[in-house]
Amino acid sequence: MNTPALAPLPAPPRGSPRRDRKTSARGAGLRAGVLLLHALAAAGALAAVTAPPAPALAEEPSAAGVDLVVDGAPWTLDPDAVRAAIGRELGADVTLARAATAGRSTLVLRGEPDGRVTLSHSAADGRRIERTIDVPEDPDRAAEAIALLAGNLVRDEAAELAAALGKRPPEAPPAAQPSPAAPPAPPAASRPTPPSRAARPAKAARPAPAPPEPPRCTLPGAKTVLLGADVFPYVGTSTLDGTNVVRRYSLNLIAGYTAGVAGLELGAGVNIASSFLCGAQLSSGANLVLGPARGAQITMGLNVAGSLRGAQVGSFNVAVGPVTGAQGGVFNVAVGPVDGAQLGMANVAAGAAIDLQIGVANVAVSDATDVQVGVANVAAGAATDVQIGVANVAAGKSSGTQISVTNVAAGESTGTQIGLFNIATGKVGGAQIGLVNYAGDSPFSLGLFNFIRNGRLHVDVWGLESGIVVAGVKHGSDHFHNIYGIGLRTIGNRPLLVSALGLGGRISIHQRAYLDLDVLGYTLHEPSTLESAATIAQARALLGFRLFPALAIFGGPSFNVSFSGTPKDAQLSPYGSAPLGSDATSTERAWPGLVLGVQAF
Repeated sequence: MNTPALAPLPAPPRGSPRRDRKTSARGAGLRAGVLLLHALAAAGALAAVTAPPAPALAEEPSAAGVDLVVDGAPWTLDPDAVRAAIGRELGADVTLARAATAGRSTLVLRGEPDGRVTLSHSAADGRRIERTIDVPEDPDRAAEAIALLAGNLVRDEAAELAAALGKRPPEAPPAAQPSPAAPPAPPAASRPTPPSRAARPAKAARPAPAPPEPPRCTLPGAKTVLLGADVFPYVGTSTLDGTNVVRRYSLNLIAGYTAGVAGLELGAGVNIASSFLCGAQLSSGANLVLGPARGAQITMGLNVAGSLRGAQVGSFNVAVGPVTGAQGGVFNVAVGPVDGAQLGMANVAAGAAIDLQIGVANVAVSDATDVQVGVANVAAGAATDVQIGVANVAAGKSSGTQISVTNVAAGESTGTQIGLFNIATGKVGGAQIGLVNYAGDSPFSLGLFNFIRNGRLHVDVWGLESGIVVAGVKHGSDHFHNIYGIGLRTIGNRPLLVSALGLGGRISIHQRAYLDLDVLGYTLHEPSTLESAATIAQARALLGFRLFPALAIFGGPSFNVSFSGTPKDAQLSPYGSAPLGSDATSTERAWPGLVLGVQAF
């Protein structure tokens, strides 16, 4: 008596990490069902070994072989691959046949409109059993699942389980049941069953969006014709053939309606396919596919597809389901996840994942958004990678890179913002580079005005060798700061008011020591008229030491260049300076200097 040998399912095909994280809950339920089929088959083997001899129905395939009739299988399945998988499962010769033969064991495989398959077995003695199941999208795994079902139908071991596989998986995966005990080792003549197959529990379904289902290029129950032509629906060849027809070539003048297109459809007005498209639709008005579309829809007006694998090119493109490919037009909408590109004036994607949007206005309401390029980009999902445009808004928990005139990141973390105005309500992990930067926390914000809510804030008082004393504020990120101050020059022939503005960076040397490298500009004004008397550009290197937690002293050398309208006002150094140039309107002088001050934290 032959014990059924169970071949392990092949590993799922390698794909992009993005495709891996889009594995559907439906696929997980299918894998669980396949594992249970294996377990019941192994239990049947154990019963066969321990049971007393009886008429061996399972030996019938080995002795006489089995015919396989394929009646409209899904387009992704290779009938020969299914035949080979069933042969390995039964340990018998399986032959592809055009029709069932009386008195011979026959399996009939039939595709269903919703993507499922029905497999029936007619035994040599006339008994017949039939089951309908979902199959994985991967052709190899689908062939193995069908082979497992074939083995159980021929041996009639798992009618109840096969019936359960025919049901749609529930939205919430059921609690994992204890795995059946592994059977004892089979006889030497049988192929060994991998021990991990029966003991491995089914994994819970991952909450990921369903990937686009490949459209079926045949429709059971529908008539397939080479050519169809209509003026209106039911006015043309559809008057005789009806609309439950799959056309290889379809021509429509004003409007055409058919079940499916497996080739090319041309229309001067509107093309409508109620079930699927495998090929191309071209029209001047609209292309409508109420089911999955694989290929291209091209029109001057509107393209609509239930799901899309290929391209839509038109003024308005709509995909109700997942998109794998591209949408190009004035206005593009994808309700499902997009694994490809949207190229248009306005792009909207409401699915779980977006790869690329290029347009004047891009909106992504998805969990993950990779790239948006446009004048205005809005990403409202959990994570955003790159936004490039005039105005970028990322409202999710995290965002990567934003490059535009205005960048807004309202999430918990932000990578890099480059623009005139950068706003991050959370923590910046990379950098902000712009005119005005605002962040909750930032290691590096480079700009003329930086406002870091949880950043550094110091009050400094310092003096220069030229008699200038300034009190100011130093604030910024961990490694970059802005300096604003006002002061007074007390020496010279008259007092002068002083304002200071600068930028700088900090290098932490020790818990109590630091080095600040700053560039400042000082303007000196007449007290009575506030007219500018002179300007000083200064570069300085300051070594600071914290005496107490809230107080530090600092000092270091500086290099100064003064600019003034008169030679006398330009001579601000008490020990002399070197002339850099002079003309009728301006005098420049340079000298080394010294800065000393205190800092309060």
